[in-house]
Amino acid sequence: MSGVRISTPSGTESTHLLSFDLECWFHAHNLMVPRHLWPVQDDRLEAVVPRLLDRLDRHNAKATFFVLGWVARHRPAWIRRIHAAGHEIASHGFGHRPVTHQSPGEFRDDTAESIAVLEDLTGRAIVGYRAPSYSVVPRSSWALDILAELGLRYDSSIVPVRAPHGRYGWPGAPIAPFEVRPGLMEFPLPTVRLLGFRLPAAAGGYLRLLPRRLTQMAFKQAEDAGRPIVVNIHPWELDPEQPRWPSGLLRQTLHYSGTGSMEQRLDWLLRSYRFERIADVIGNQGIDRHSVSGRVCDRSAPSSLLAIPECEEFRPIPSRPTSAS
Repeated sequence: MSGVRISTPSGTESTHLLSFDLECWFHAHNLMVPRHLWPVQDDRLEAVVPRLLDRLDRHNAKATFFVLGWVARHRPAWIRRIHAAGHEIASHGFGHRPVTHQSPGEFRDDTAESIAVLEDLTGRAIVGYRAPSYSVVPRSSWALDILAELGLRYDSSIVPVRAPHGRYGWPGAPIAPFEVRPGLMEFPLPTVRLLGFRLPAAAGGYLRLLPRRLTQMAFKQAEDAGRPIVVNIHPWELDPEQPRWPSGLLRQTLHYSGTGSMEQRLDWLLRSYRFERIADVIGNQGIDRHSVSGRVCDRSAPSSLLAIPECEEFRPIPSRPTSAS
């Protein structure tokens, strides 16, 4: 695939995109905290958000915050503060239910409610969306039609790999930004090509748990191709003092491991790379929409549960069936 090149207002290439999924530790799916207990938990936002905003300000970096509507409803002052600091506010849905656990009607209502809350707090149109657990997958592709119908301009939910748990992953999707529906751009989550496979990288647990060398490799591959990396971090990943919830050894390990060193990793990213808000890229119209094409994937190459051979052509995503509306 020829690279999708994104230029900043100054014309500098290799600018990347920094994003945060603004949710509380008890929203994380690995912990499985019952919803009726959410309101009585210490959300820990005071312990994380001020330090995060100060760190971004010191590095003169702007980011996109995909805000959970539940957080915006319960802690509106933090959303106003993030917005006032010059960061983009986008939607992470309202109730943190994966798209795959909702009907089209439920998804429309959940997304519309989050947009309404965020627009009321910021006074600005919300143009971006990211699904909880990156759960826009082939079987929930109807969600893309709804996002377009709601007037959003971009989504950042697709992970172009095959994941064994099935919560996310769209094998064969482009690894560079592309127009997924007329007027709706997709900014896929980052990957790295290693030994003929494409693996997730530089987002969430992959940024926390994998060696820094793999993250550097992902950035190098992206910059060589002229496409951006969409880094994603959950603020609770920067909080090693968050409560410990009894959710089983594996889930606890995945959730808590690496939180003690995540601030240092974020500092390294901010020192090493230049970042913008996703809305800035949309506004600059710096995306070459004609470069998402190329040869068909080599399906004869070996594959694994987590990764498939790199694909360079994306088969059109089917629109939502009429009966699903």
